Amino acid sequence: MGLSRMYSGCRKCPLRDTCKNKRMEGLMYYQEQNMAASISSPIVADMIEPMTVKHDYRDIKIAEGMTVTIDLEDVKRKLEEEFYRGVGLRFN
Repeated sequence: MGLSRMYSGCRKCPLRDTCKNKRMEGLMYYQEQNMAASISSPIVADMIEPMTVKHDYRDIKIAEGMTVTIDLEDVKRKLEEEFYRGVGLRFN
């Protein structure tokens, strides 16, 4: 979406209301929701997809003074892959 506004020098000018030689500045506002719609390349989509996944990290205490952090979304993905591989289907 493109917008424009009066040049900052013209906005400060005392003659801005009567002047016929005003300058305008072009503005562009980025709309994030259009980014996903504009991605047509599967390669780019594959690169962006891991960044859009919400991560759910959990700390698991194994021993005194030893904890391991796991990502539940990653565990979920691996379980799905194993399940579909077990029934003979390719997981995508």
